[in-house]
Amino acid sequence: MLTQHETMGYFDIRRPDGRVDPSGLVKGWAIRNAARLIETAGFRNYCVEAGGDLQCRGYNEQGQRWRVGIRNPFEATQIVKVLAPGDCGVATSGAYVRGRHIYDPHTAGPATDATASITVVGPDIYEADRFATAAFAMGTDGIAFIESMPGLEGYAIDREGVATMTSGFNRIALQ
Repeated sequence: MLTQHETMGYFDIRRPDGRVDPSGLVKGWAIRNAARLIETAGFRNYCVEAGGDLQCRGYNEQGQRWRVGIRNPFEATQIVKVLAPGDCGVATSGAYVRGRHIYDPHTAGPATDATASITVVGPDIYEADRFATAAFAMGTDGIAFIESMPGLEGYAIDREGVATMTSGFNRIALQ
């Protein structure tokens, strides 16, 4: 219920038919739990990825911050931005891989197709994942929502291929 309230109802684990559907949280939750297990085992440098979402901590084997690419939603082989997120989670929501699976709980239909993808960087993957899903459901208003949320940065690409980012996004972007 907290996420539903924080997102003005755009993230709701209840589907329009009333059934509970935690799929918008499961991937971020699983990645976060895997990262916690890795830390409990004593590791301080890792990057856990599942389905394009990830949690980074520390440095890679070259002693550099982990680098993360944002995929072009119109051309799967292209990277449009490279990030060095630091000890953060990175999640992308869109319809270009799984189709229009994110719905707008206010209309009980699929989210608008005005946004092709939105990537959110947050303090951990669970936060990034839940807010990326909500922001995508908001359509073109999603990036402004991410801008308004403390501790989050975002990069949205609209259906025309135009990118919009939050004011602090450049501090983690390498290209």
